[in-house]
Amino acid sequence: MKRAIFCTSVFFIFLGASSVFAVSYSSIEDNCKDLTTAQYKIYSNELEGQSVQLEGDVIDVDKRFFSSRYNVTIDTDGDSFTDVVFSTDESTAMGLKKGKPYNISGEIDNVEREFGECSLSLEQVTID
Repeated sequence: MKRAIFCTSVFFIFLGASSVFAVSYSSIEDNCKDLTTAQYKIYSNELEGQSVQLEGDVIDVDKRFFSSRYNVTIDTDGDSFTDVVFSTDESTAMGLKKGKPYNISGEIDNVEREFGECSLSLEQVTID
């Protein structure tokens, strides 16, 4: 019980500190794997609106239905599964190369978890 309280306290201290600095995708992914469902729900809600920085390869770029924007899917760990999704304008979308790594920063809009794997939806994205 003491360990659970300590871990939860450290968990919330981490969340408080993350509002000042950009969170790394790898730390989010590690936390998603280690948290219970109840802990994950709190954690994912706290992540929304936080800044994140990551490096990943473009999996695909596809035009959104009924929109002038494009969805970009990114793989951060080489397993070819979508880790990050965001939308961008046509000019940026057409300049992205499949399989090429990019440095990406943005604001977390949503965090999803399936089978212990985490994926992010981002807003206000910049790509280098």
